[in-house]
Amino acid sequence: MSFFADPDAAELVFTGAVVSIDGAVYDPSALSVGGHATTTASPSPVPVRLAFTVDGEWVTGALVVADLGEGSALVLVDGAPGGTALPAGAWALTDGQVLRLARRAPAPPTDPGRLDGLGRALPAVRQRGGARDRTPRALVTENGILTPRPGPLRRKGVRILDSPAVRGWSPIGTPGDENGISVQYWNGPLRLVGALTALPTAPPYKTVIGGLLVVAAGSTLNGTAMGAYVVPDGSGAQPSLFAYGALGNNIGFGPPMFQVRGISAGFGWNSRVRVPAADALGSFPFLIALDDPSAIGVEDDEVDPLKVLGSLIGGSLPWVAPQEGDLWFAAGLAFDCFESFRGNLLALVQTGSDLTISLLGVGGAQFPTKSDKKIARVEIGIEATLRPTAGELSISAGFTEKTFLIDPNCKLRGSLGLKFWFGEHAHAGDFAIILGAIPAGRDLPVRYPKQVATGLTWALGSTVNISGSAYAAFTPKSLMAGGGLDVTFQSGMLRAWLTARVDALLEWNPFYFDIGMGVRVGVSATIKVWFVRIKISIEVGVSVRVWGPSVGGEATVHLWFISFTIGFGAARRSHAPALDWGGFQGMLPPPENMVRTTPIAGYEGESAPATPGGIKPWLAGNGGFTFTADTQAPVSKVFLDQGSTTPAATDSTVDILPMHVRGKGSELRVWVTLNGAATYSLARWGRAILRGNVPNGLWGQQADAPGDGIIHDRILGVRLTSPPVDHGTSTGFIDEKGISFDPINPDGNQPLSSGESATGPAPTRPGGVITAIQNGIDTTATRGNRTALAQALTALGANLGTLDTNLSAYADAAGTAFTAEPMLVAG
Repeated sequence: MSFFADPDAAELVFTGAVVSIDGAVYDPSALSVGGHATTTASPSPVPVRLAFTVDGEWVTGALVVADLGEGSALVLVDGAPGGTALPAGAWALTDGQVLRLARRAPAPPTDPGRLDGLGRALPAVRQRGGARDRTPRALVTENGILTPRPGPLRRKGVRILDSPAVRGWSPIGTPGDENGISVQYWNGPLRLVGALTALPTAPPYKTVIGGLLVVAAGSTLNGTAMGAYVVPDGSGAQPSLFAYGALGNNIGFGPPMFQVRGISAGFGWNSRVRVPAADALGSFPFLIALDDPSAIGVEDDEVDPLKVLGSLIGGSLPWVAPQEGDLWFAAGLAFDCFESFRGNLLALVQTGSDLTISLLGVGGAQFPTKSDKKIARVEIGIEATLRPTAGELSISAGFTEKTFLIDPNCKLRGSLGLKFWFGEHAHAGDFAIILGAIPAGRDLPVRYPKQVATGLTWALGSTVNISGSAYAAFTPKSLMAGGGLDVTFQSGMLRAWLTARVDALLEWNPFYFDIGMGVRVGVSATIKVWFVRIKISIEVGVSVRVWGPSVGGEATVHLWFISFTIGFGAARRSHAPALDWGGFQGMLPPPENMVRTTPIAGYEGESAPATPGGIKPWLAGNGGFTFTADTQAPVSKVFLDQGSTTPAATDSTVDILPMHVRGKGSELRVWVTLNGAATYSLARWGRAILRGNVPNGLWGQQADAPGDGIIHDRILGVRLTSPPVDHGTSTGFIDEKGISFDPINPDGNQPLSSGESATGPAPTRPGGVITAIQNGIDTTATRGNRTALAQALTALGANLGTLDTNLSAYADAAGTAFTAEPMLVAG
């Protein structure tokens, strides 16, 4: 139930400011209720006691105490209850401290005037002046309640923090010497920052043990090492670990054309790395460690190693997370080219659940290279990822916030994205190249690259602002491009502006174009007459749009007091026109790829064609033969044999969206020509219908149908397997030539020649051999020898299966297995 006068304070102790007491026991004499309830400190119920203070018929306050164990508790003082000296609010009692509960401060507001290289608003500049409130408090987070750690110990330049589960914070009730250590050391040019700690994690894992070490020697040599070991909770999961290290030197070594400044390497087992997009490469720790390890986790001019570990392996979106069965390797390189281009590259290969090959990099140049006055700086982040098993290649590149042209205030922003699909992917053959953000009304599938506004912003002093934008998209169906320019002059009460836009759309199946452009120029002034401000504004503009075929268009004239539009030619299309069959054929694969027959098993090559230039017949082995027949178009009926009228499989009818045609039939007919005749029947052959996905843009009913542009589970072909081989019961007629032999000349002594004399011991038939076999095959010694032999074969890799330990049947069979007593040869 919820009855608190201060729900905000109550929500710091109980989620939603609602306390639900299980096993409640009411004490009317003390006006209290006891039981168990969950708190914000832990999802497990803890003992809770709620006591009321009354004045006559009125409740003046409530006191709630949640016992967390080990001397820790949460206290909620609501109103003015008796029995406590604490003021109203939510409190944490731990390690002899009384701490007010609070939540983290919200993110600082953004400043629209400060944009990064992608056009996003940056946080407002934080003012350093004024005293900071350093009153100890306990923080309520989604992972529980954190209390401040004791102050650091300093020992001869070494700064040690005990138990740093989070920098300066640990879960309430955590002992101060069990979770790890944080070290920061300064001595002359040498600086060492590191941490080794245990962090909580989610099942099926129990604990993450992470470590980080950053070393800097002056302004040249630097190094980083980071890693983690994830301990399972005993439910069957495998441990996970990763390690990554980097070593760099600002001076670099090698010829001037290519100097290496740093190298890095890492690996992970039962682990996977989250691949950042191009606009997030600047915060990727593996890349930062290559160039400037001391820049990782910088806060208030101090390196925070535990913040880095929290980003790497903690939170809801860690860079490195456990993934059973996955394995990854990474290698990086920091380099300079011709003393002008500076870059970092990281190659990342991940395998297991999905084979992923990624190349990540950040590179840039500034001009002139030697002068303090720069006229241009370009820095670009690049991310390329290949997923060969899934059939996807994606490449993205974007400007960072450090990019400018001509003037540091002339900022470039934006990104370029490319995606290609191939192989067995549902969208194989599709691709997209996207620059900037596409205008509303020209929507693209969500699988296409991320759209980021591309352009520039340039503030010329305090009076002139120039901004521009551009976009382009190239897909299998269309090409669209455009951009805009805005120039604004503002001085006191006088304002002038120029706006220009251009948009173009070109489609080729069917052919269509739509091009528009426009320009507007205006000026406004604000005049103050006595106590009244009067704004006078004048604007003129013109825009033209042309489309076709059939060709038409419209022109719009805009004046500050009137606007009118003049149309000419054909009306603008309301929907895509239907293609004829010839136009639709151009959208299909070549005929030789439209329908395919592919041998699978039992194929032994091709024989000579019956006629010059004819089809080469397949040669099939006598042990069986399997082949497939499939098509790139959906099939409504599959027939076997040339003259068959009964389909082997049926599916729904076929629609052709570009032709605006529905309900058509599509037949796939398969037959075998044997020795030049098509009379052979496939009725006894085994068959398996092949199904797959087809593009809605070709075979759908409407362009905006659900399913991400895919029609699922349509018949595309059939796999056929020959019936079992019938070897017959006769070898057939064999003539004299078939059993003849070639004589050997000159004739020599043959082992089986009747003229040869016998050599060696003569065999005898003493009798009693069958009885000896019967009596000796099912004995303890024989069974033991047989078991030892089976174990030896199993150790060599032989799979013998389950052996029958009862050998009595072999002993019984020995009496009938021989037609006569076996002969023995003396040794």
